Amino acid sequence: MFARLFALILTLLAVFAPGLATRAEAREITDMAGRKIIVPDKITRAHSASYPLTLLFYVLAPDLLVAVNNAPNEKQMAFLPPEIAKLPALGGMPGHGPGMNPEEVLALHPNLVIAWLEPMGEHGETDRLYGRTGLPVAYVRLNSIADYPDALKFLGELLDRRERAAALATYISSALERVRKAVAAVPAEKRLRYYYAEGPDGLATECANSFHVEAMRLAGGENIDQCQQSSHVGLERISLEQVIVGKPSLILALDPHYRELARSAPEWRNVEAVAKDRIVAVPRLPFNWLDRPPSFMQALGVQWLANLFYPGQFPIDIRAETKKFYQLFFHVDLKDEDVERILH
Repeated sequence: MFARLFALILTLLAVFAPGLATRAEAREITDMAGRKIIVPDKITRAHSASYPLTLLFYVLAPDLLVAVNNAPNEKQMAFLPPEIAKLPALGGMPGHGPGMNPEEVLALHPNLVIAWLEPMGEHGETDRLYGRTGLPVAYVRLNSIADYPDALKFLGELLDRRERAAALATYISSALERVRKAVAAVPAEKRLRYYYAEGPDGLATECANSFHVEAMRLAGGENIDQCQQSSHVGLERISLEQVIVGKPSLILALDPHYRELARSAPEWRNVEAVAKDRIVAVPRLPFNWLDRPPSFMQALGVQWLANLFYPGQFPIDIRAETKKFYQLFFHVDLKDEDVERILH
């Protein structure tokens, strides 16, 4: 009996001792949800509960991660620190891919959990799951592309990555401002009408007010589907007839296989953009430039879009900008052939 009790005490100490040892060296912070929480003075091991935040860790503080939500594939790993491939994949919060088990996270001894303050306000489940672990949970607001500079500043202070965070935040702020100025000069009646085709059949899309198409709004595009987003998932079904009536002059394809389907299917020829071969696949290496998941990649994606929509108003050299972006965010020097592969 005593032996079993002693073993239980040792197990509990192994799990909770890392957090207890740091309580004497703690500080109070206010997270981006306005909550005051106590965190260690120095964060040495962190867990990100949501995929968009995990991607931000990849370029800001990959050495602090104890796990990933989804394991990056081989093509993605070509742009990421090699230690990422060694981390266990534990899933994430509901709706963010495979579900995770808080006990598995706790066994890795993080001294902080970072969670997404979601655009649709669905973060109560995070509180419920992590509340019983005793780990401090800091919420980060990433409701829009414009939130990234403040999120980086917050994480830079929290994780002691100030210089790196400032460099990334400055790039994002500057890119967004350049796009805003260029797009502001485009009259409403000359805004490009686009259709965002999702899924293999191209008949899932996003409403005009969805955060999934924020980059398109910032780049000055006019979404043909003026519905109202009902959940953070999106992927609203639409009929081919609605697409035809919407008369998009450009189709942005999330699924790279959709373009061939649209080109070969006679019924899609009734869509003006298909008839004129105005279908563009969204770049997706190492992560999608626009959406699914929404991430810091949008800072490059919105420039790509603005140039695609209005090359006269935003005459950027997107190949040179891609090289600049990948060097800053991923520490990767792209060759010309690498850029072509990413863009196409």
